[in-house]
Amino acid sequence: MISKHRVIRLWRRWLATMVLAAALIGFGLQTTERGEDPRPPKYLADPAHQVPCLLDASEGAGCDIGFTAAHGLTEDPTWRGEGHGLLGRSPPAPAPFGLAVDARNDPVLSDAAGAALLRRARTQEPDAHRLDLRPGAEHSVVERRDARGRYRGLYLDNVELESRVRGFAGPIELGVYVDEQGRIRKLVHLDSRETPSYLRQLADAGFYARFSRLPVDRAEHRVDAVSGATLTSRALAAGLTELVAVAEDPLGDYLEASPRGFAVVARLSNAWIGHALLLLGLFVLAWQGRGALSGADWRLHGLLAIGVLGLLLNDAFTYVTLMQPLFGVTLSAFATLYLVLVLLGAIWDDNTYCRRICPFGQAQRWVARWDRGSRLNRWPLSNRRMRQLRRLLTLVLIVGILAGFEHWRGFELFPDLFGFDAGSPWFLLALFLVLRVGAWIPMLWCRLLCPTGEALDTLASLMRPGRDKNISCNK
Repeated sequence: MISKHRVIRLWRRWLATMVLAAALIGFGLQTTERGEDPRPPKYLADPAHQVPCLLDASEGAGCDIGFTAAHGLTEDPTWRGEGHGLLGRSPPAPAPFGLAVDARNDPVLSDAAGAALLRRARTQEPDAHRLDLRPGAEHSVVERRDARGRYRGLYLDNVELESRVRGFAGPIELGVYVDEQGRIRKLVHLDSRETPSYLRQLADAGFYARFSRLPVDRAEHRVDAVSGATLTSRALAAGLTELVAVAEDPLGDYLEASPRGFAVVARLSNAWIGHALLLLGLFVLAWQGRGALSGADWRLHGLLAIGVLGLLLNDAFTYVTLMQPLFGVTLSAFATLYLVLVLLGAIWDDNTYCRRICPFGQAQRWVARWDRGSRLNRWPLSNRRMRQLRRLLTLVLIVGILAGFEHWRGFELFPDLFGFDAGSPWFLLALFLVLRVGAWIPMLWCRLLCPTGEALDTLASLMRPGRDKNISCNK
């Protein structure tokens, strides 16, 4: 006879599985039907430049403006700059005043913004060309000219734009150099909150060079994304698409045709299938090995997880992955499979990922086993107290991210440890945490500081009747 607790556990697990399936279908349909305008808002959240000012059409008094958009002016304006008016079929008499945008505080077109754009262009100019700022009515660009003054292309970036595109940890600032034939000369990453090891993966894989010589035209182009940094790869491609859409008018003045419809899409090459099979194999082996594998077998399984997910892919699952669809970020096929396997492991197997798969946790387990002599005899925090503190930390991080502190998404040392960047302080911190702190206090990161472990442990606890609150990191 099946016990009451078993029936409740099965009911909860099947219900959670159906909710997961419904969520996947819902987000899949939402992604399919989404057809947003790639143009972002052109200005920042505090549009001081949009404060109207009174102009005298005869004397030009009122505003010191460069580029304006005026309403009610039916004659050529006499003030400095360009004026634009609305005319009906029967033009009325000239109005004595009009409303215009004040360009002095325009975050995109101000003198300060132009000088900053020119500085950024000079920083990574690939051909040592002379650079000249060319302000536009809506978007400024930088002309590139050789020693003889011949036109050699443009530079533009998205720093002053309010981008809709998000990477793993928020918006990404990028710039692009275009040659005189309308092809991409160089794509550059300017600034972001992305994990440094992910950015280094892109650079080492030659991802930026994949954009070289792509024509800025009306076509959609494809580049291969980098496995392990898929969200960052896709965000850079989408950010370039968005930038060209915003700068369509000034680009059209230099290109043979308007680039309306230009797009770049970053997709994983077929190599992701092999990576997916390795990931699936790790989970299936962990599920099939329950009660059948010995302690030595599980340690070997931990080494395989370190080798595949840590050394080969450097691809961590984090609680942020669960939140990405809420921010309109579409997950890749590999990331979706990863998410499904991790959640099924939490629903049906008391958090397989933290217990058997996570390379950061497995590395801590190996160190704790090798260096038992360094273990502290006393530690002031009980498991229960550490679980409470971890829950509080996770709640603060989630609320902060939802409130707009996007850089908090980077609270994760997994990619820094397996990025092996000896010059990075985060790599050194992760290494110290695993090799020394992990020996003094086993699994300290997992038990006290890991928000991903808290999110998955909470889900696993909901599947169990009663007050069973075991921490998977202790198993």
